[in-house]
Amino acid sequence: MWATSRKIQPLNKPHPGFTIVELLIVIVVIGILAAITIVSFNGVQNRAKASAAQQSVTQANRKVLAYSVQNADQYPADLATAGVTDADTTYQYSVNNASSPRTYCITATNGVFSYYQSNTVTSPTTGGCAGHGQGGVAAITNYVTNPGVEIVQSGYNPNNTSSSVSRSTALFYTGSASLLVQSVNATNGYNGANMSMPVTAGKTYTFSAWVYLNSAYGASGVGATTNGAGTSVKQGNLITTIGTWQRTSVTFTPTLTSNASLYVITPSGSTVATVGASFYTDSWMFTEGTTLYDFADGGSTNWAWTGTAQASTSTGPPSGN
Repeated sequence: MWATSRKIQPLNKPHPGFTIVELLIVIVVIGILAAITIVSFNGVQNRAKASAAQQSVTQANRKVLAYSVQNADQYPADLATAGVTDADTTYQYSVNNASSPRTYCITATNGVFSYYQSNTVTSPTTGGCAGHGQGGVAAITNYVTNPGVEIVQSGYNPNNTSSSVSRSTALFYTGSASLLVQSVNATNGYNGANMSMPVTAGKTYTFSAWVYLNSAYGASGVGATTNGAGTSVKQGNLITTIGTWQRTSVTFTPTLTSNASLYVITPSGSTVATVGASFYTDSWMFTEGTTLYDFADGGSTNWAWTGTAQASTSTGPPSGN
């Protein structure tokens, strides 16, 4: 009887699997699906935050109005007084019970989404109240109380008896007026204008001003300078080109809590100004930190005076140069 034969399988027969190209295709497909999922998730998150900000400002507005009804039409001094609390939302609130009519404005921010309501804006509106930060960015303050000398010259003084300063409407960078600085004699040297500003030790500040040279001030020009309140005199960039508005700035950190003098002046070591030499300066700005922000005051878009217009500090959303 013949034995039944069996076919012996080779030991090295290859097993079916994925090629490199197939694996790459799978990886790409997974990546695309993951990206779609992330975008979708972020979209849902953003809609939720925007909705939360809208709801928050609506609820806060209702509580402010309810407080007013119960308190002889007086709006609350702050939102806490009206019972507004929300750990997930940042609020900003402005109120003026002395004006006629009385006014208030609320900005609610969740993440990068801000909505506001006021005594005149009765439904949630994208953005923020004048003077408030928005979109997750805090407001900044320009501490110069008369930054554009729009009404009076108050706050600005001549550097010394060699200088005279006066408000002028002949030329301006913003608004309708600027400060004209003139050299009246060569006795005391440096020609410029200054103001005193309270500062806190250890904080960093940036001072800036716009300058228009009518006359040459030697090779050194005119620039922003400060005595720094306990630190040595510090000079910013110099303006030397005649006939155009340019910006000068200086950043410093005082060592004393005191008053610092801010100058726009010909610098130490420069040639004494010729009698009659002059420049205009306008749009002074003094802020905390090292950032050189675009000039703004209470008359700028989305900014507000903290008190009397052109005679108080002002706040609003920042934008940097």
